[in-house]
Amino acid sequence: MNAKNRARKSSPLYLPSAFDLFKPSKELFMKHFEVFGVLFIVPFILWIHGWIFTPAGSGHWWQRGSDANNSFTYPNNYFDAAIGASVLWILFSLVLGTVIQIMTQDAQLKAAAGKKLTLSDLWQTVKTLWLKMVLTYIAFGLIVVVGFILLIVPGLFMIRRYMFAPYVMLEARGKIGIKEALDKSAELGLQNTRAVWGIIGVSFLISFCGILPIIGSLVSFVLGALYSIAPAIRYQQLKKLA
Repeated sequence: MNAKNRARKSSPLYLPSAFDLFKPSKELFMKHFEVFGVLFIVPFILWIHGWIFTPAGSGHWWQRGSDANNSFTYPNNYFDAAIGASVLWILFSLVLGTVIQIMTQDAQLKAAAGKKLTLSDLWQTVKTLWLKMVLTYIAFGLIVVVGFILLIVPGLFMIRRYMFAPYVMLEARGKIGIKEALDKSAELGLQNTRAVWGIIGVSFLISFCGILPIIGSLVSFVLGALYSIAPAIRYQQLKKLA
């Protein structure tokens, strides 16, 4: 939708800016804090773990282990055990992170639609749809990675086209194929590409807060959590336009 053809606020075709979605996203997050608080504490713990075990010499003095005197080293006879523990931790984090991602996106979708949220219902979603959701994540990730390998711009366009695919799959309760979910996401995005780009832009701005010294990562995490329901809100808005 070009700027000169942009719908007026009184029009049913009007969509608020991506910045305007921060307030409703924050309100929904706080309204369902008993659910989102639990879901976001897991990535927060993983983030703390990564912060603690940041290797020495990372160049960031505010990070744990950046001082050579505080660096984490292992005796030679413990090296193999340390490597094995690291692999297990990576696998554990990957599995747990995927479960939390599915539950979080299902919660975002339901919150944006005004539905009731319970952790037990979200867990049922994981048990029912985990394979379809994992395949959707893999397909989306591969498409975006290939786009970035070719050039940065194609990768960004792939994010814009397919960012709603997980919501499409969740809403269909796994009754559609991966390609259909991707195609539906691309179709919805075309309703108002500017509105989708806005969500991507604000998300990138929030992530850039991480470059601030000392508290940057924490600020980025908090703002990202409060804004996390915005993509689901935009998804619901684009469905109405369609």
